[in-house]
Amino acid sequence: MAIAAGVIVLVTLAGVVVRPFGRGEAWWTTTGALVVLGIGAVSPAAAWEALTAQGNVFLFLFGLMAIAGLADAAGFFELAGAGAVALARGSGRGLLLCVFGVGALVTAFLSNDATALILTPVVYALVTRLRLRPLPYLLAATFVADSASLLLPVSNPINVLIGARLGLTLGPYLRHFLPAAVVVVLVNAAIFLAVFWRRVDRDFTADWRTLLEREAPDRAHLALTVAGLLLIAAGYLVASAVGVPVGVVAVGGACLLLLAGLARRRPGLAQAREHVSAGVLVYVAGLFVMVAALEQVGLTGALAHWLRDLVPPGPPAVVAGVLAAAIGSNAVNNVPAATILLSASGGLHAAARVPFLAGTLLGADLGPNLTPVGSLSTMLWLVAVRRRGVEVSALDYLKLGAITTPLLLLAGGALVAASYR
Repeated sequence: MAIAAGVIVLVTLAGVVVRPFGRGEAWWTTTGALVVLGIGAVSPAAAWEALTAQGNVFLFLFGLMAIAGLADAAGFFELAGAGAVALARGSGRGLLLCVFGVGALVTAFLSNDATALILTPVVYALVTRLRLRPLPYLLAATFVADSASLLLPVSNPINVLIGARLGLTLGPYLRHFLPAAVVVVLVNAAIFLAVFWRRVDRDFTADWRTLLEREAPDRAHLALTVAGLLLIAAGYLVASAVGVPVGVVAVGGACLLLLAGLARRRPGLAQAREHVSAGVLVYVAGLFVMVAALEQVGLTGALAHWLRDLVPPGPPAVVAGVLAAAIGSNAVNNVPAATILLSASGGLHAAARVPFLAGTLLGADLGPNLTPVGSLSTMLWLVAVRRRGVEVSALDYLKLGAITTPLLLLAGGALVAASYR
């Protein structure tokens, strides 16, 4: 049974990464979950328990997608783009740095998936209107989506998943991860500026007020939305500080933005429906069921036993977690890799488990920058740029990722490891 369950999970994860027959991630994980249920690798009761135990993650994902859609309807992302144009002061290189800045802010409070899915089209429209070469700016949008996802507990769904197991409230999270997150974003921006120095050397002329007026004519709706997003950001911070589930804040925040839209008779329901993807929720649910199957047949226990002998306590455990999550993310995507490592970490001694999970969080956040299939946000980005006629081969992405990702993992991992001395 253990072998059968392991093979089913491996085939499913291969389907998620390769997407043969045009089937999406949700189809593969749903099929995999049904098969492991069908062969008895996991009982219906255990599968249901695995899903209900992650209720906060589902609420967070749903609320986050709704918030992003409602903010998009109000023109918030166009406002962010206009702000980048204003700060760049006509410099193509300055605009590249501003894309990193805007992307980091959006990622911090709306998650890496929102940056990849919504900011990417805004960046494309902006740079083509300014007659700049689009690829460096588009690549900046996806790289910052992952590199900045370490900033806050809500910047990446994986942070919510692992942070809950670690019991990290806002203060400890910031102490262990914020210095690394800031350094990682700065290093990422510096690498991009060096790599694309000649390709982003064009200056431009644009009036940010004209851009904003064209894309977001209802200033009152936009102002209400910005105020609502600030309240949501404050709610995230307070919830993270006191240990309240952030999923509740996300759903409540979506309701708040919906009320703001209704007040201006611009509810934005069409955009919200467009961004709220049932497929994402089903994809994650299928993963949780399959991991429950691996637990029930003893495979994660075997992995835990192997890790117990291999992972030492303290800072070396951070390094082990970083490497395991980064390699796993690029092999089978960061969500299943992090979920499996999270399950297996239960067999570690406390002195090794906590730093190992901290390294896993960092590796699952930053590691996916190596390949275009490492994270859901990168896969969403790839779809978005291809729809706009921009082709990015896996080899070209890998070349840039091979320069960038090891340096980000080294810089971030060293700082997080130092915090666990």
